[in-house]
Amino acid sequence: MTQPRIVIADGDADTAQIAAFERDRRALLRRGLTLGGAAIAASSIPLLWSVRTAFAEAKGDTAILARAINLEQVAVLAYDTAIEGGLLSPALTEVVRTLRAHEQLHADRLTTALTDLGGTPPPAPQGVADVDKVVKGLSDAKTQADVVNFAIELETATVAAYLDAQREFVEGKLLQTGASIMASEGQHLVVLRRAVGKDPVPAAFETGAD
Repeated sequence: MTQPRIVIADGDADTAQIAAFERDRRALLRRGLTLGGAAIAASSIPLLWSVRTAFAEAKGDTAILARAINLEQVAVLAYDTAIEGGLLSPALTEVVRTLRAHEQLHADRLTTALTDLGGTPPPAPQGVADVDKVVKGLSDAKTQADVVNFAIELETATVAAYLDAQREFVEGKLLQTGASIMASEGQHLVVLRRAVGKDPVPAAFETGAD
């Protein structure tokens, strides 16, 4: 069956599912259950926690921006690796190229914001080993589904990180930039869930209530 063409706008999006993740994150971390239709294995919980912790430990706008730039650069490298790996169908390759372009745009916007504040951008990641510091598994991917599920974990971690960054930014323009990027990452999750046949925008989230 031919997949419908997906058009992604790098801008405003319905972020209700992102807000729900924040509301339920403690239950998710405690129980390792599902998030937004994507299975979160117990091994993924340290990933989400470590990324959030890295952002929470950054003090001041310049430090937060440097962490965010690194995360976006890691995403660019991860998508480049996925494209070059030859496991994706032609249609999905084009989708991933679009996601990769968004991540590069995010990195560029954040780098401009950082330099405007007098900060120095972090060095770019150099290989899959740097990707593994954020999300492991890309080098072990054997199928298209493996690649997409890896990307879902990466995007989930990115959304979680931006949620924390929004609490810490001081400059009003950075709050606007962060919200826009977070919305775009939420759209990425919708696209990736569709690619593996998951509900793109689930109607309910695990709350931890029995």
